[in-house]
Amino acid sequence: MPRKVRELKAQIAREGFVFLPKRGKGSHERWRHPLLQKTLTIPGKDGDDAPPYLEKQLAKLLIELEKLRENS
Repeated sequence: MPRKVRELKAQIAREGFVFLPKRGKGSHERWRHPLLQKTLTIPGKDGDDAPPYLEKQLAKLLIELEKLRENS
């Protein structure tokens, strides 16, 4: 069973990502981590299933973040 968008948002908030208000149209939200130069766009409402491509994108960002934390 796929995760919900709200669960994904909770995870990235715990990882230190910051919500960027007023960026994105409709139900899209933009999140950025202070150490990364990339933003993560999350589509959909909190009760929607998280798309598989978003799960993969988040996994890659978390790996990059872990490498940055190890090098610091």
